[in-house]
Amino acid sequence: MNLINRIALNLSVALCLFCIAGPIHSQVVADSLWSYESIYLDSDGDDVPDLDGEEVTITGVVNVASGLLHESYLQIFVQTDSSGMSLFSMKIDTPVEVGDSIVATGKVERYFGLTEVHVDSYEIIENVEAPEAASIKEILNDKERFKGMLLEGSGKVVETGDRYNGSYIVISPENSDESLMVYLSNFHSMYSSFNLDIFSIGDIVSVKGILSEYSPDFPTDRTYKLFLRTPDDIEPVGLPSYYLQLLMIASSVLIVFMIGWAVSIRKRVDSKTKEIQLSLKQKELLLKEIHHRVKNSLSIVSGLIEIQLSGTDNKETSDILQDSQTRIQSVAMIHEKLYKTESLSDIELDYYIKDLVESIHGTFTEYRESVDLHFDLDPILLDTDRAVHCGLLINELIVNAFKYAFCRDKKGILSVSLKESSGKITLRIADNGPGLPSSNDKKHSESLGSMLIDTFAAHLKATKNVSKQADGGAVIEFAFSK
Repeated sequence: MNLINRIALNLSVALCLFCIAGPIHSQVVADSLWSYESIYLDSDGDDVPDLDGEEVTITGVVNVASGLLHESYLQIFVQTDSSGMSLFSMKIDTPVEVGDSIVATGKVERYFGLTEVHVDSYEIIENVEAPEAASIKEILNDKERFKGMLLEGSGKVVETGDRYNGSYIVISPENSDESLMVYLSNFHSMYSSFNLDIFSIGDIVSVKGILSEYSPDFPTDRTYKLFLRTPDDIEPVGLPSYYLQLLMIASSVLIVFMIGWAVSIRKRVDSKTKEIQLSLKQKELLLKEIHHRVKNSLSIVSGLIEIQLSGTDNKETSDILQDSQTRIQSVAMIHEKLYKTESLSDIELDYYIKDLVESIHGTFTEYRESVDLHFDLDPILLDTDRAVHCGLLINELIVNAFKYAFCRDKKGILSVSLKESSGKITLRIADNGPGLPSSNDKKHSESLGSMLIDTFAAHLKATKNVSKQADGGAVIEFAFSK
């Protein structure tokens, strides 16, 4: 519904009220509502409205809420599709909001060039949608016609200052020689929430407000202003020069401070650097020595097991000792890698796996010639703790492969793959043997090796997948997060 239709509705309501209550003006019933144009009319050109002091009744849609432009007084504007009017009263009987359609009665007065209705009474008829704002650029050449109406647009700031008991900026829309004052009164209820000081000449701003005429020097100075309603009615387009200046000042201060700070601590840093480097070197050497001694200690344990192996004739005991020996050697190899590399916390997993598998291959002397090793290893760094579990897991898998997958009279192939993708590490070990025992083989599923494999996989939080190759060989795959 446009404003014309709203006014027609208000006219019908007002006429009904008139018929019930009787005449309240000197007007006849058919002309009980005055047009804004007739109220503004100054036929003799004396800068006094023809209806000055007369009581009139008008209607329109509110475009600024009560209690904003003045905390205590009723100072609002209403408008139609073609014009607007200021309403003023020393008190606010009923608060009004933007979009309220009202009927108001009062006397016509001129206040410093602003023609307004000094309201005796008003009534809210209904709440409709807020009026649409006209473009500032389109009305600059005919400001008189658009007084009291809601306008919006943008422009470059060409002047700033304080005037008429308030603050202001003057903007000029793009490609226009005209300008318009954007005004904020000291009596505005949200005055402290505005900050016009951030705008400088040359800044581009977007504004929205009520066009009005007001000047203490009227009629010699006829000044049209855009009254701001809330802080949301004015916004910078881009970064204001004020903030750029603050940013430059802050940057300069920060640079000076940083230079001073850097100079003040440089000597202290230099004096501590050699001490820290020396201490770090000593700790690295100490840690390498610890890894070296742990490796040597594990080698001694492995040697003792070797002596025990040579002194036993029991096949089952010999297998158990040999399995324990390979497990110890896999851990010892971790510590050997650590003290031989620059990093003391990460292991090059690909090199470690290759060395470990070749070492186990060498342990099974009867398969040195009959089993070929195939490697497809991505370069991966892994922390020491998980590298130990990964090594023990591989140890069990490789030992099992040599024990159960190969025989001396058939060429064996053992493939080891290590791949990394999307933060996941996949370890794959395959052989061309007869395949794994069936899941019903309780003895195999309850063996120490199987339990250790599951334990080490759990430490790695790895998923396990067992399958068969086309030629019948077994494939065991573990995937875990890096």
